[in-house]
Amino acid sequence: MKNAENVILELLLAPLFGVVFLVFSLLVGYFTQVTVTPGGFLVTNFLVKHAIPFGYVKSLGPVDDMYIDIQGGERVGMVIMANSLVGMLAGQPTNTKARRRLQEALDSAPPDREDAGVPHKHVWFPWKFTLAAYVLSVLVAGTVYSITGGVD
Repeated sequence: MKNAENVILELLLAPLFGVVFLVFSLLVGYFTQVTVTPGGFLVTNFLVKHAIPFGYVKSLGPVDDMYIDIQGGERVGMVIMANSLVGMLAGQPTNTKARRRLQEALDSAPPDREDAGVPHKHVWFPWKFTLAAYVLSVLVAGTVYSITGGVD
């Protein structure tokens, strides 16, 4: 039989490694996005969200290196539009379609509005998802441990 302290430590720490990997993978692959809002673009990158009103967009970058140039000299890259070998071989069809949609939204945007705000960014992290995934992992680990009687 295992020591109770070791069991609790295993049941709390072992799921943590899986959750860290899961959240990291989802931050890079699922949660990153570019959204067109009524007032501008919302770019969600790895840990930062950028809100960019249409009136502050100076230009959009080329298809093979997607970014948004903002008045004032800042450049906001888009993790989701990063180059990949498959994309380069296929001619960047996803980036081409996304850039076309962003340009259409920019071209059809209403003239500068005073209520659009200014560009800003803030740190963003999916805390609720991470906590829920960790709790679920601990519950599953505890259930498996109780069914199997532990492993020596």
